Amino acid sequence: MNQLLKEHLAKLNPTGIRWDDMTEDQKEALRREWDAVVGNPRNLTCTCPRHFCENNHNCQFCMATHRSYGSLPDCLRLVDDKLNAEVPLEKRHNIHSHMNNNQPVAINREDYHNRIAEAVKHDPNAMEAGRQRAKVWHDLVRDPENVKCRCKKTDCRFHGNCTKCIALHRAFDGFPACCESIHDKIAAAILAYRAEQAEAKAE
Repeated sequence: MNQLLKEHLAKLNPTGIRWDDMTEDQKEALRREWDAVVGNPRNLTCTCPRHFCENNHNCQFCMATHRSYGSLPDCLRLVDDKLNAEVPLEKRHNIHSHMNNNQPVAINREDYHNRIAEAVKHDPNAMEAGRQRAKVWHDLVRDPENVKCRCKKTDCRFHGNCTKCIALHRAFDGFPACCESIHDKIAAAILAYRAEQAEAKAE
């Protein structure tokens, strides 16, 4: 388990008690806190500007698509940008390198949105090109195996509910379990940068 994941889980469960060691009352108290997060409609809002995408507002399909490319949906880029706040773009893990061939380096979420807006503004064919590219993504979610919930916490009340699962983890600066391999790569880049900075200060 990487250090960033430990930090996320500590925010998700600030009691300091392992879930398996909790009493039922303690578990229920924590569940009520989580319910308050996912019960807020603002936390469930789709943030993606790609309205032409058939997976827009469909968290299960969107997550399956991005995960297949080792990427993150727009709503989780918020977390990626926050975790990487201290890290220069050139030293970050590029979460979109496999999904967008024209994005060879990491880019923050705001610039990503601006690029989309500029492309559509200056190129009348940009929107249609996006739709054609999205058709390939849609094929992925037609396979039931690609959209299955991969989390082992099957007793979680949000198991299989991507919208609420994403909202909960995002609220505590983390990613759902199905993004673990992506999280590991993001964390490796961040921790490598921290180690690099610490070494430079020690010299």
